[in-house]
Parts: sequence; structure tokens; C-alpha cells
Amino acid sequence: LVGSEMCIRDRNGVETLAKEIKEKYPDKTIWLYTGYNWEDIKDLTVIRYIDILIDGKFVKDKLDPKLHWRGSTNQRVIDVKQSRDDIVLYTKA
Repeated sequence: LVGSEMCIRDRNGVETLAKEIKEKYPDKTIWLYTGYNWEDIKDLTVIRYIDILIDGKFVKDKLDPKLHWRGSTNQRVIDVKQSRDDIVLYTKA
């Protein structure tokens, strides 16, 4: 599979796994790292099973080893459950 076909297959697999984990362990926090921006994926069905999302591609030139949970400064740590209308960044340490 190439291009979008592979992406859809992978997305379906991630959704199936996240759904199963959420059903078996409802108190577990599910994190998803993605190269996509929140604005482009927030309406995907997989998002309903995600608690924290790291969006944006890793950019080596923006690497900052002092960051929590992300590799580059362009990435955001998003509290999905709180970000339906406006983005709420996850800040718990």
C-alpha cells in the first residue's frame, strides 16, 4: 500500500487499539504522537479515544531537549478532552 491507502490502514489500526484500551482500561490516559496538526485531524473518529495529543512534525532545527513530552518547539501537547472548540495545552508536570 502506498500514500493515503497506507495512512488509512494505519489510522484504522490505531483507532481499533485505542478503542480497545479505553474499553478495557477506562482510567488509562492514552497519548498519541502524530505528524499532523490538530486542526487537520481533530474531527477524525480516533480522536474520541485519545486523551493527550502531540501534534506537528518533529523538526530537527527546532529540537529542544528541555521540552516535556515533545521533541521540537513547533509541536504542541494538547489536552484533547478540553480542546473541542479551542485548543487547551496540557500542562501537568
